[in-house]
Amino acid sequence: MLTVMTYNVGAGLANPTRLVEVLRQSGADIVGLQELAPEQSAALADRLRDRYPHQVLHPAGIPGKGIVSRFPVHETELLDLHPGRPDLQARVDAPGGELTVIVAHPPPPRFGRGRARQTALTEQQIADIAAAATRGVPAVLLTDFNRVGWQAAVRQLRGLGLIDAFGEAGRGRGFTLPTRMSHLAYRGHPLGDVALPPLLRVDYVWHTAHFRTMRSWIGAHAGSDHLPVLAVLERVDGWRVAGGA
Repeated sequence: MLTVMTYNVGAGLANPTRLVEVLRQSGADIVGLQELAPEQSAALADRLRDRYPHQVLHPAGIPGKGIVSRFPVHETELLDLHPGRPDLQARVDAPGGELTVIVAHPPPPRFGRGRARQTALTEQQIADIAAAATRGVPAVLLTDFNRVGWQAAVRQLRGLGLIDAFGEAGRGRGFTLPTRMSHLAYRGHPLGDVALPPLLRVDYVWHTAHFRTMRSWIGAHAGSDHLPVLAVLERVDGWRVAGGA
């Protein structure tokens, strides 16, 4: 039994205590984290070892990444695909067989000065992420993709055969961003605590055709400006990857 989850924890915006509670209550067996901050990482390491004994944590704020897992994690690697913004790849020994897990966070589209260079770097990063996820082995890509469904990068992943779990089996619009105004929250402005209704779907669980999506849903809020996405998968050869909200 396995559930996968992706969560951008907002470079410290998700309260560490609440984050621990949300992950513990999620039922997830493998969690990919983006924008992991040091205080959040310390809370996971100190208080979630019983639930997630296998942890790979690189707390660095917005470039930060992490994987926490109930099952052994090995061959971990930071993929230096964009300057100062590495993605994280690992192999996980899940009950029905090994799979590749990639936690990725390409930067959002840029406007104004330097846009062409940033766009080229990000397009190459996305192409490299897609290549890493489509090497012919079972893989799950857990990402704040900073792109919505109509944009070319999303179509690119679909065109390579990756499956968008929420798009396949989720209900509703699946909006995950924004739940608050992060730029004000980081400055401690009172308006940064005002709850907002999410209007964009930028957070995704992608997987290879080795799996089918049985169910996908939006998870509980821990204070980040994003909401998490979870998915129940089933391996096509009969290995069930499952879980509950």
